[in-house]
Amino acid sequence: MQAAALEGHYGQSIDVDLCRHCNLVWFDQFESVRLSGLGWIALLRHMHAMVAEPTLALKTPLACVRCGAELKPVHNLTRFGRSAAHECPKRHGQYQTFSLLLAERGLVRPMSARDRRTLQEEGRALACLNCGASVPPGAGDSCEYCTSPLVVLDLQRLLASVMVRHALALPADDARHMVWCCRACGDAVDPTRMSACERCGHALLAPSLSDAMPLLDALEPVLRQVQPRGPKPLGERVRQRRGYRSTAFYRYFVQPLLTDPVVSDDLEWREWVAPALLAVLLISLWVVWH
Repeated sequence: MQAAALEGHYGQSIDVDLCRHCNLVWFDQFESVRLSGLGWIALLRHMHAMVAEPTLALKTPLACVRCGAELKPVHNLTRFGRSAAHECPKRHGQYQTFSLLLAERGLVRPMSARDRRTLQEEGRALACLNCGASVPPGAGDSCEYCTSPLVVLDLQRLLASVMVRHALALPADDARHMVWCCRACGDAVDPTRMSACERCGHALLAPSLSDAMPLLDALEPVLRQVQPRGPKPLGERVRQRRGYRSTAFYRYFVQPLLTDPVVSDDLEWREWVAPALLAVLLISLWVVWH
């Protein structure tokens, strides 16, 4: 196991464990949702380095990193679909393969027949994103070595997820320097908002982490310049405090009953004559009714 300290929101440190030979990542409870953009970039860089190394077949059952208990397979339902994991029965955390972790966060999509044709037109070999094993032509929808589903990166969702630091989204103007070169005509394509080249219509396809690393490397220094929001000065908070004139009761009940506009704070007592009479009237109606 290899420990890695990743950046979370507001500068917090998130400790995760990765298996170099099984392509597994261990997250404690709710840690995966606390990663900032820089944390995701660092995690993807670790995953990219491990996919390049030989991968061993996954042996089950797995043991919990914290208590050693046998993990149970679970199927969780997220807004991006179902996702599988090996969860600790004491809720210490869970193991997930690289591809399933990305699928849980909606950062990948299933490989389609169009994607296979696009790779064939580009002259690139098909490989598994989870383990890096080559996939022969005409193979099914899963890797024959690690049995992971064949997926490709969803660049728009991936970049939108990592363009966040200190819970602040990176301005769109700061991400315009990230350019994807079309593999068909060489024209510049904006991967944050385009899924195909506007010039020739060739699809943007990233079947491995190697395709996304240049974009993430260009985005990292921009994210490091993002500073957290500081607390507002005390004087500004005091000035922003609203008085009684900004309440809904004043706007809808008191102000319509006023005959003369208030020109001075010395006349504030006049404003409460009308609501006092209204209150007396309401109390009288309540007494008569009951």
